[in-house]
Amino acid sequence: MKQNKKTLVYGAILIIAFLCLDSFCMANQDQQRGYHCVTQFKNGTVNWTTGNVSATGKASPKDKSEISLESVPGSARADANRQIINILKQIKITGALSVDDYASKNDIILAGIEKTARDAVILKQYYTSALSVEIMIKTSMFGGFLQLVLPEEIRQISKINPEILQKSSDIIGEPLYSGLIVDVRGLGVEPVLNPVIVSEQGHDIYSSAFISREFAVKNGVCKYLCSMDQALKDKRIGNHPLIFKGLRKEGKPNTVIVIRMSDYRLLEKTTERHRFLNEGRVIIVRD
Repeated sequence: MKQNKKTLVYGAILIIAFLCLDSFCMANQDQQRGYHCVTQFKNGTVNWTTGNVSATGKASPKDKSEISLESVPGSARADANRQIINILKQIKITGALSVDDYASKNDIILAGIEKTARDAVILKQYYTSALSVEIMIKTSMFGGFLQLVLPEEIRQISKINPEILQKSSDIIGEPLYSGLIVDVRGLGVEPVLNPVIVSEQGHDIYSSAFISREFAVKNGVCKYLCSMDQALKDKRIGNHPLIFKGLRKEGKPNTVIVIRMSDYRLLEKTTERHRFLNEGRVIIVRD
């Protein structure tokens, strides 16, 4: 009898621990979603912080002559693939150029986008009482997709010799800057795959000419976050980043980020900028 009571107590403790852990995980996910920069589409999302693209597909056996019960899950997956392809095509490379515009006359890119959708993993699969199926799938912008759609101007750049940077640091006597944060909160900046940052007088601060293709394809040209606190903690920009404030947007269609001339001059004096820009160690903080 005592043994049974002990078993019940241990069982109850395990259940409570599991529920607490589950609640903690859900709370942690909610917290993360709070600072992730996400674009919502009709049947899915693009998470610009993680690079993940998700979409939902649905199917039901309404017309038995067209779709059987056995083929409903496959039809739902096919619909999810179509949805994720549609979302990938809507992603902006620059403010004036979407993936669809860039890929419309290139069969190789279109085939690559379709492969990106086929390679997506299933996150969730629901069955309803009406025997319909809803499937959520997820894929990544990083890797093959970016290799296809990033501009050819982003080329492989030789790596900077770290010994040269260390000697510069020894002379100056100050820690090397490890990355760049650009704060564009309040400017209404929308995420794009290939952002452009310039000074007030039009000097290039950051664009396709600065980053090596190896890093751009692997991690994106930059990372978008919706929290300055999280940006400061992010490993991408290291422990000693430069922090610039965006002044305004300009250009057509009003997507180029402009920073102060004083910030541009500071960056020009920073020898190590070549390395951290080359590696895409840039975070854009937006609303």
